[in-house]
Amino acid sequence: MKSFQTIIAIAAIAAIALLSACSTVMTSAKSGYLSDYGALVEAPDAASASRASAQAIDPIQVSIAEVVWRVDSRTDIGKDERDALLAQLKRELQQGVLALPASPQGRPVQIRAAITRVETVSPALNTVSSLLLFVPLDRGGAALEIEALDLQTGRQLAALRLGYFAPLSELKARFSKLAPAEIAVSKAAGDFVSLLNPVPDADKKTAQR
Repeated sequence: MKSFQTIIAIAAIAAIALLSACSTVMTSAKSGYLSDYGALVEAPDAASASRASAQAIDPIQVSIAEVVWRVDSRTDIGKDERDALLAQLKRELQQGVLALPASPQGRPVQIRAAITRVETVSPALNTVSSLLLFVPLDRGGAALEIEALDLQTGRQLAALRLGYFAPLSELKARFSKLAPAEIAVSKAAGDFVSLLNPVPDADKKTAQR
């Protein structure tokens, strides 16, 4: 009887671990970096909150004011690794902005961005869990906060707060220390840029049909 109960307990623990390994939801508290959190709309899973720009933004008049590291002090991320993540975020924001449609009447904007949390993975641990449970359980990702400010008034036009664990479908990333964080950075940059391109009312109605 005890053996059966032990087996059930182990199975339950394994099931919980597997569910956790599959989730992309990383809950993250407000870091205080954004100039305003009041207008952000929370996602149902609480993993993100965002504010889309209500007016057109001219990509030619967009500048990256800063991309900073706001992660608590930790010893497992070196300066080179930190700088690489920041450089990736800046690069992908710049590329995304340049791909926006031209809007000569748009406002001049500056973008501020911060990486506020990074979770690395242990390739060794994931190798062991893959052998025992057929799934790499250790997951990684990152949390970020990004906003666009009107250059003339300082008013927040768009903002994103996102926490994201790389999905299990990105299997190779589970065996590279910072690959999941890189995936999260890329997602945050893409999601934020989409907030800078307001959808006209007519297109919204078409999309809802």
